[in-house]
Amino acid sequence: MKRVFIFCIAIMLFAIYALDARAGNPDIEFTVKINKDGFHDSTGRPIASPFHVKKGQSVRLTFHFDEKTAEVLRDMMRSAQEQQGFVHAFALHSGKEIVAETQELSFKHRQTTLDFIAGDKGATSYKIYCTMMCFGMEHLTNLTIEVG
Repeated sequence: MKRVFIFCIAIMLFAIYALDARAGNPDIEFTVKINKDGFHDSTGRPIASPFHVKKGQSVRLTFHFDEKTAEVLRDMMRSAQEQQGFVHAFALHSGKEIVAETQELSFKHRQTTLDFIAGDKGATSYKIYCTMMCFGMEHLTNLTIEVG
């Protein structure tokens, strides 16, 4: 009886370790710079085509706030009612529902991540868009991820 109990505890600890390791190390990671001109890769080039991932992969999107400091400070000098906003937040939409949302990105909070499993609940693609009324909102609606 004691051996069975110890064996069960060992299996449970192994399962927790395996899940924790997977959560910390995604299968694939994309870095996206955000500013009023749209989505950009880590080198600053606009992202024009979708990201491609395999079904079942754990994916991490890391968003970096990349607005010009002078423009953000100029916006902050306006009264609260006049501020248009250099604040962004993003939703990951599967075509049926919002799968995940980020925290707000701003001058003070410059990075956030979004983790998900590709193809979960049968999704074949995802659209990422800004959920805030912000400068450049028209350019922050076209990031897609294709599951294949």
